[in-house]
Amino acid sequence: MEFLKAGPEDTGEIFRIMNLAYSLLEHKDWYCIDTEEYVREHIEDPAKGIVFKAVEDGQVGAFFIIHYPGLTDTSLGHYMDLDEKELLNVAYMDSLAVLPRFRGRRLQYGLMAHGETYLSATSFCHLMGTVHPDNTYSLNNFLNLGYKVVTTTQKYGSLPRSIMYKRIIPSVDKGTHALAH
Repeated sequence: MEFLKAGPEDTGEIFRIMNLAYSLLEHKDWYCIDTEEYVREHIEDPAKGIVFKAVEDGQVGAFFIIHYPGLTDTSLGHYMDLDEKELLNVAYMDSLAVLPRFRGRRLQYGLMAHGETYLSATSFCHLMGTVHPDNTYSLNNFLNLGYKVVTTTQKYGSLPRSIMYKRIIPSVDKGTHALAH
């Protein structure tokens, strides 16, 4: 399994995986799907974020969207009382899904770790995410990667979510963010 940066040609497949994963969930409130446009924006616009894919034999088996919220009101950095300068260094470990036939291979953990390695070469040092408190698989992946639960609150239309946080030490300290190649 290889972790690669997603390209515009992957938008449809990633959106399909997202919808398939959601359709197979027993607990629909554990995962929020995004629009195809949201996926495309994060693939094409490096100011919005980045998308990684897990590929084996030419097939995308999983994806991971990292979102850069900037100074928006929805930035999870507000849960940490970060000032404006620090809010610009928040990366949101956003959406991740794995095709059923690729499950059991620790792809969620692997993609998140890959994303952290990528982010360590940027100025993003406040890594945040949300997870349903009963989704022990995803919660444990966050915890095993060193994230802490900041609080549990209502998000996304009153769904319960644990707000996760991890600070990393970036290998660069600049106002600009590195791009994946």
